[in-house]
Amino acid sequence: MIPDNNFDREDHGTILGPPLPDSKLHSFAIGAQQPDQMRLLRLQQPLRAAAGSSFRPTISFAWSHRPEILSPSRIDVGNQAVEGRRNATVKSQGAYKLTSKKTIPKKLGAKRTGDQYVIPGNIIYKQRGTLWHAGENTILGRDHTIHAAVSGYVKYYRDPARHPTRQYIGVVFNREDKLPYPPNAMRKRKLGLVAVPRKPEVKSEALSLSGIPRRVIRKEGVMQIQDAIQAAQEADAAIEAAESQQPAAADGKKKKHTKYRAPAAYLARRWSERMRIKRSNRVLLLQKDYSYREANSAIGRLMGRHRGKTPGTVVLGSRHGKLRARRRKRDAEFAQRQEALRQRRVMAAAREKERQEMLAKRAAKAKAKKDGKKDKKAAA
Repeated sequence: MIPDNNFDREDHGTILGPPLPDSKLHSFAIGAQQPDQMRLLRLQQPLRAAAGSSFRPTISFAWSHRPEILSPSRIDVGNQAVEGRRNATVKSQGAYKLTSKKTIPKKLGAKRTGDQYVIPGNIIYKQRGTLWHAGENTILGRDHTIHAAVSGYVKYYRDPARHPTRQYIGVVFNREDKLPYPPNAMRKRKLGLVAVPRKPEVKSEALSLSGIPRRVIRKEGVMQIQDAIQAAQEADAAIEAAESQQPAAADGKKKKHTKYRAPAAYLARRWSERMRIKRSNRVLLLQKDYSYREANSAIGRLMGRHRGKTPGTVVLGSRHGKLRARRRKRDAEFAQRQEALRQRRVMAAAREKERQEMLAKRAAKAKAKKDGKKDKKAAA
């Protein structure tokens, strides 16, 4: 039963106190109720409440968990001492220590077992110190962690030829391989490839069953770029020979030679010529509907023949580079506009000059005609 907080009340001149363990009530007779005595009784009410709460009966159970129906929903401060000991939320020092049977929180040990497939960079074994050493196709890290260097299968082995007591971890390309390899064995290729027999190339006939050619080359014969390169070289040699045979200047000054063409410029020109010839040649293949069409691979390579740069997708290196390119473009456009304006002005000046000349001729002709009429009148 939950007692009322206002348990002190006046009932016919009697103040009832809290119930005692024997369920008896203590009554205190009050004679003439003086103001001083009433004030004293009011000051003693908290003391009587604390004393009464200490005499209340409490219920204890043998088991550790009390039923929820018997637990009070509200506990006074005075009853906290008899409710039981309150344990700390955080455990004492040493409660979180792991026993020897459990692992340490470093998560050391083997991460890949024998014959398990790994890829480059996979952790095979984590350790403190070199319990295991890096063997074939493995890497020992700075914290003694062994990583896989190639794709393959993990092998744990010993190699007495290298060290009598050390144990190694290696990676092989084939699961059936065993480590260590024999001393005079052929070295394994680190490509991760499997040797397969090549299929013999079957030459297709030039004509189909209908007598139509299977392949048609547009502009056939232009692929012979050696002729074009040789013609360009001969033209350059002829120009240089003509310049060398010219006489020296009369004033004794040295003749200004043409700028030497660097090999890079020559190679770039030759590459451009080669690409121009390749683009001008198209190989058309016969389709099932008896039409000719270029292969998709050839179409895709047309834009990729610009020496690492596809037109329209060039990204400049930095912000300042973009600003410089924009400034150059703006200057070029401004120069074009200025040149067009200058040409328009020149043409306008030429037209004005022609008009003035025509007007002068007309005026001279009119004056001559007028003078002729005057001469005729004077002669008459």
